[in-house]
Amino acid sequence: MPSLVTSVIGGWQGASAAKNAAKKEAAGYRQAGTEVTEAVRRVNPQILQTAHEAGLDVEQAGFRAGEGAVAAGERAGAGATAAAENLTGLLQPYIKGGEFGMEQLMEGMGPGGKLSQPFTASMMAQYSPAYQFQLAQGREAAQKAAAAAGVGGSGGTMRSLNRYAQDYAGTGFERAERIYSGQQQNQFNRLATLAQGGAGAAATAGQAGLQAAEYAGTMGANAAQYAGTMGMQGTQTRGAWDIAGRNLASSNELQGAGYLANTQIEAQKALAQGDIGAANSWNQMLSGIGQAGNSLLFAGMGGGTGTTSGWSWGNIGKNIWGRPTS
Repeated sequence: MPSLVTSVIGGWQGASAAKNAAKKEAAGYRQAGTEVTEAVRRVNPQILQTAHEAGLDVEQAGFRAGEGAVAAGERAGAGATAAAENLTGLLQPYIKGGEFGMEQLMEGMGPGGKLSQPFTASMMAQYSPAYQFQLAQGREAAQKAAAAAGVGGSGGTMRSLNRYAQDYAGTGFERAERIYSGQQQNQFNRLATLAQGGAGAAATAGQAGLQAAEYAGTMGANAAQYAGTMGMQGTQTRGAWDIAGRNLASSNELQGAGYLANTQIEAQKALAQGDIGAANSWNQMLSGIGQAGNSLLFAGMGGGTGTTSGWSWGNIGKNIWGRPTS
């Protein structure tokens, strides 16, 4: 049977131990919550800063890529333009020749131009210089033939000579005209060929310049579009990473707050358990005190003789302390 003193001491010690254990457990929960909260406070700014810097790096990379594309497009366009200009320079002699040929054609075919003048009898001496000599030789031969025949001065002979002269003149004129026309045609063809060659060279140069301009424009437009796309994607990525960083930070704060709340709850539960444990210890102490009091009461009222029952100086130690008085 427990004694009165051991019940009091045991109850006090049990209650104190329960309280101390509960306080330590509660302190541990609070410390854990504080550490998690501090960790969130330290980590979240780093997360936000890292996400922001990464987004800026991507955005700047997009801008740099776009600028590089624009520069490359400009270089490609400039190269095409330079090539077209170089080709035009190489074609300049042909273009100038064509201009000269066209000028000569326009001048020759214009009013009073040498290519538009018809053939006239005045041109016979130039285009048939042997005409007079050949005509004289023919008449002389005819006269000799007539004289040999004894009809040199007759009217028939004269008519024959005149007809010969007219026929020879017609034939000579036609031949001289053909020579003249052939020379005119030959000169026209040469000038026309020169003009056509110049026109072809000018067309080639113009086409090259047009294609170079179109190519430069296309490259510039494509580069600008690419630059815009890269810039937009970079900006979108930066925004997405900023949002992701804020979402992660918010999630950390929410989880940290939840963990802190749980640790506070667990700390209060630990304190409550400590109070319950202390109360149980006090209850056990009271139960022991009650049992000791009953023992004392019934020991004093139980009768008997000597020192083994009832109240007496001999058994007071046993009734109070649980052992005999020495």
